[in-house]
Amino acid sequence: MGRFSKLAVSTAVAVSLLSVAVPTLTSSVQASTIESSQTQSKLSLSAQKKLDPYVTVENNHYVLSENAKKVVSEEEYNVAKQVIAQTNAAVENSGSVINKNTKVATNDFTLSNDENSVVSLNKGELATKRKKYHYGVNKVTYHWNYIRVYLNKTTTQAVAAGAVGGVGALIANYVSGGLATFAVGAISSSVSALVGSSIKGGVWVDYNFLARTVTSCGWQ
Repeated sequence: MGRFSKLAVSTAVAVSLLSVAVPTLTSSVQASTIESSQTQSKLSLSAQKKLDPYVTVENNHYVLSENAKKVVSEEEYNVAKQVIAQTNAAVENSGSVINKNTKVATNDFTLSNDENSVVSLNKGELATKRKKYHYGVNKVTYHWNYIRVYLNKTTTQAVAAGAVGGVGALIANYVSGGLATFAVGAISSSVSALVGSSIKGGVWVDYNFLARTVTSCGWQ
């Protein structure tokens, strides 16, 4: 079994045992969040892969072509449209910029000292001298169907030790309610499985909010 396969199994077990709710977190970034209803439809990774070529970027917004109906069901198409609308609201409200080539929206965030809120660096609300490479940064970037969460070494150490406040503050800007609890649990357990007892530096984790699972992770 490969390292990520083991990580995925560890994540599933850890999340199933997660019983402590993520605390309510505030943020200085006015961003729309993904719908938190437990009844929200999920979309398989295979369906999302089929849809990806039909998602383009126009005027800093994601646009799903009607031609996508040729490769997925009407229900899957509508689920994707709903999520894209919510993601576009987050793009606009957070001041993020979508790269037309990679289709990834970028906005850097830093955690407050108490790790209960985040501050947008794009809006110039906080100047910071961030180290690069192994130490890493705290930030979030997102695609139309997933977010990539970057945690610097200090935050990674905290998460590996069981303190989820920092990653919870970052996640709260994109996923809310019960889904946020699940996302934080999945990301935290993935970080713990990746770093083990040797924390070399910061890490990154991809969390797919339509499939509700961690799909990849690695060192910064």
